[in-house]
Amino acid sequence: MTIKDRKPDTDYRYRIVSGHDGHRLTWHSLECNIGRSAKWSKRTDYTPESRRDAIEAKRGRRPYYTDHMARCCLDKQAGAANASPSFTTRQADKLLREAHTAGLLAGNDANPTPMVVGTPTTPLGNDIDPEKTTYYVSEGACGFAWVVIRPGNSSLARQAKKLGIGSTHYGGGTSIWISEHGQSVERKAKHAAAYAKVLRDRGVNASSESRMD
Repeated sequence: MTIKDRKPDTDYRYRIVSGHDGHRLTWHSLECNIGRSAKWSKRTDYTPESRRDAIEAKRGRRPYYTDHMARCCLDKQAGAANASPSFTTRQADKLLREAHTAGLLAGNDANPTPMVVGTPTTPLGNDIDPEKTTYYVSEGACGFAWVVIRPGNSSLARQAKKLGIGSTHYGGGTSIWISEHGQSVERKAKHAAAYAKVLRDRGVNASSESRMD
């Protein structure tokens, strides 16, 4: 077969490289320089699994050796799969406004558990002294909530900082503070959870966090 008659790489999915025993094969992407420069390689449409299936169908038994995808290519695939989407400033602003609106609705629709605050009868007691002033707090426990976007150098994280919405998170990433709903930690937590969900639905690695005051 002449070079002119050879099929182009676009007609194949992978490049397989032979191991030292001539049987164990390693799969590389067609763009991988390691696979391209190997001493012996062959282009193929088989995956390691489909090749084993084909051998079993032909021979009646499963091959004892194990073919696999090359680590160099698996790392590239994982990086591509986990890559954060890119946003212009206008796109980021629109998405963050959408997430903020969803968060407001969720926070406003929350039903915080009311609590009564008072003075215990003993210094370390869990009861409330009825003879002293008590306060009914309809909005429940006080606290804080925020949304974290990771990694901190992702497109949306950087745009959030640029828009004055985000700040560097102490645990890594960029945090967006929930300042609405007074002091109610339950409302703030619902707000943050809904906010983060809108971002995750757009492929952003976002989570919500909260704590009581």
